Amino acid sequence: MNIQIYTDNVSANHILYYALARLYGKSSVCFVNANEILNGALTDDVDLFVMPGGASRYKADKLNGAASRMIKSYVKQGGRYFGICAGAYMGCSVTKWAQGFPHEIITENELNFFSAAAIGPIEAFGRGDNYNQTDAHLVTLEYQGKSVSSLYLGGCFFKPYTATDDEAKDYKVLASFADLPEKLAAIVSGGYGKGLWLLCSTHPEYDNEAVELLDFNVVGNQYEHFSRLPDDIDLGLELMESLLATLNLPS
Repeated sequence: MNIQIYTDNVSANHILYYALARLYGKSSVCFVNANEILNGALTDDVDLFVMPGGASRYKADKLNGAASRMIKSYVKQGGRYFGICAGAYMGCSVTKWAQGFPHEIITENELNFFSAAAIGPIEAFGRGDNYNQTDAHLVTLEYQGKSVSSLYLGGCFFKPYTATDDEAKDYKVLASFADLPEKLAAIVSGGYGKGLWLLCSTHPEYDNEAVELLDFNVVGNQYEHFSRLPDDIDLGLELMESLLATLNLPS
């Protein structure tokens, strides 16, 4: 297996690395940056390209232009794109973050695999009082007829463009937010050329162990919101493993 996780050298995505390594082995997972993509890192033997969470504007600033075109070409020729939180925003036509509030960000996205608006944060789970994310919040997803817990850190819901748009019709809603009366779309997937994309609003890479490792007792703890999560959380990697299975990764 050859799995590449994009790194913007700003957001720490080691939890994602460890989750994928537990599922596929450490030798199958590596980080890749914008310079490496520009130098041809996304070859046809890359089984999965993962755009992780964080603040998407940092990623886009280095990727917009040639690197984004290379990512799209990789997928179009048969590659697989897995966008988590920020990576899910980037996979849609437009990002609408904290619309109408002081930290508003509205921008068109070059990757644009899904003809839809990515709208967040979801106020019921956290307010957009900064440009980056919300505090950690446990949410329930409706997935394959079951209720599944997942970690929310400021992700979006997906609002597809009109049903008359052929691109917008070529997608599946894999999971919705069970905690919301509107059952807004939380995870979507579809095709682009010969390849596949999957966009996930929440962070399926976080399990109980990851949350425990973010529970610190130090001065100036900027991660203390993780300590406020319920004591009886039950997070595993089963959701992530199931989602990746829909991308038809080689065995």
